[in-house]
Amino acid sequence: MTDEAHLQTAIPKKASTLIIGGGPAGLVSLKYVVEYGERWLEGEEPFLVEMESEIGGTFRWRGYENAELVSSKQLTCFSDFRYPLSAPDHPSLPNFVRYLNNYAEHFGITPYIHTSTKVISLNYVSDPKDGYKHVALLQRLDSYKENLGEPIEILAKRVIITTGLHVTPNIPLIPGLNTEPKSPNAPEWIHSSSYKTRSQLENKEILVLGAGETGMDLAYESIMSNLNSNKEIWMGIRNGFLSFPKVLNNFKVLGVTFDGNLPIDGLITNLFEDTYVHKWISQSNLRWFISDFIIKRVLWILTGTMAGCNQWVGELPKEKQGRAFVFLNKSSKAMKFLNKPYYNLSKIHKYFFHYIDDYQSSNQKQKQIEIVPFPKKINKDGIVIFNELPLHRKKEINWKSKICKPDLIILCTGYKQNFNWLGKGYPKGPEECEIRGICSEKDLSIGFIGFVRPGVGAIPPISEMQTQLFQLLSQNKISIPTSPETYHLLHSPTSRIQYGVDHSTYMSTLSRDIGSSPGLFELWREYGWFVLFVYCFGAAFPTFYRLIGPFKSEKAKGIVETELWETIQRRGLLGNIFMGVIPMAFYAVINITAYIIEKTWLFTAPLFGLPPPPDNIMQSKPHIKVKAT
Repeated sequence: MTDEAHLQTAIPKKASTLIIGGGPAGLVSLKYVVEYGERWLEGEEPFLVEMESEIGGTFRWRGYENAELVSSKQLTCFSDFRYPLSAPDHPSLPNFVRYLNNYAEHFGITPYIHTSTKVISLNYVSDPKDGYKHVALLQRLDSYKENLGEPIEILAKRVIITTGLHVTPNIPLIPGLNTEPKSPNAPEWIHSSSYKTRSQLENKEILVLGAGETGMDLAYESIMSNLNSNKEIWMGIRNGFLSFPKVLNNFKVLGVTFDGNLPIDGLITNLFEDTYVHKWISQSNLRWFISDFIIKRVLWILTGTMAGCNQWVGELPKEKQGRAFVFLNKSSKAMKFLNKPYYNLSKIHKYFFHYIDDYQSSNQKQKQIEIVPFPKKINKDGIVIFNELPLHRKKEINWKSKICKPDLIILCTGYKQNFNWLGKGYPKGPEECEIRGICSEKDLSIGFIGFVRPGVGAIPPISEMQTQLFQLLSQNKISIPTSPETYHLLHSPTSRIQYGVDHSTYMSTLSRDIGSSPGLFELWREYGWFVLFVYCFGAAFPTFYRLIGPFKSEKAKGIVETELWETIQRRGLLGNIFMGVIPMAFYAVINITAYIIEKTWLFTAPLFGLPPPPDNIMQSKPHIKVKAT
């Protein structure tokens, strides 16, 4: 539907549910509201508003040339609308935007979408009637984002906020660059949200700031844009990062090259890691620490370093290297250019095991990215003065002998969220929502969907599970969940980002809250051994949580038996032994041991006058308290 067509479509004055934001989280929320929400009367149908002229969210409006998904299609797409098996594992961003548009058309939710419509404010109704608790002020926009007509006031029974994590650019202040007084020779600078094509990078010396996936992408794009020049490329980071390729391949083991093309986000199995996990094991995060310990040793064998996968620079402190603490950086294309001066694998080690850095041309071999600390300031000559390195990265000394005077600085420093448009009494973001970061028991008619980020995984399927839980809670179909929150990543208390979760643990927690977590006997009885096997060896794919429960889908069985089975087949016999059977057996022993200890304690406690075994062996992560409405 064109922008002009949307502008001619009248917005209802009432809505059973108002959804704000047209990215994946908004679309899947709208789909579930239309399919599973309470029936509405004529003139109060649910609808979605999106400020931009097209749907797609950050994938549409913050994308750039050559960008593609870093999470696999198997994990990223929604439970009942899948990519074909022939599609690449990591589609381009334009391809994924087409997928989202096809999703909206397939489920018939396009008529409920109003683009070029901005929410100015959202407030509680002072004297609510007929269940309409919220009043939103909307503004229609033209193609230049100028106001079109007078604001429109609408009433809503429920509101779902899906405006996303990538909204307002986070721009750190660097003296001499973007503060006053500005250096007279300060370089040009942009935030990564303004980057679109390689033409912006050609024939420039570039300093990329930030070591997230966008920072890695743009550092690589900077190199490739200047292959035939002598321009320098730098990458500045504060503390460190954890690098991992999004696809597991390019290992040479005893002379044999492993090229399995296995997306890493689909390698964690369900049985005894996500399901049938004893509460003590879950609360202690023991699974994360054990898997981190093992993975680091395997990485040393295969690549010679434990800091990341073939990562020789920019490492985190040793105590923070692991899935329990950070978001894995799955854009590894730039690592070969960062590693170059620091790569230190012995010939003996390389003879048996090593990671293959694929240099496609002789031009690439001549290039490198100089890793540097985060800037302290830009001096009057336009030269970057850097902060000192943290102690754990003291070996990175190349930059000290060079002058960094870039033509362009790209701030790949992330985004922040702005909820100033929310009126008095509303939670100011998901951190004030004590129910799984989705909503508050103070008011179950307002929900935040798509605001947690997985360490390894994808936000769209998490959003689908979140909106399922919100549907049930807001319709009073289930009680408020009270089980401990054992899914939070262990961020530093001073970290700017506090919304990280372990993907599989969070998905498993939501499935239990919803009542869609498959039991092994239940799966076997209804679907047979094959579906049961795929579930045990599969990752936390959203389709598994549509096999049973209130959102059970007839499509789920076929998807499990084809696409999800294919992901297990691709691991091969040895892969399934080392990535499936051995971890399952190991975690089975740990969980069964905890179960035996608990039952023994429970049985003997009365005999010896001891207290019963505790339900919680640790406190769950505290939430900011929500102000009373």
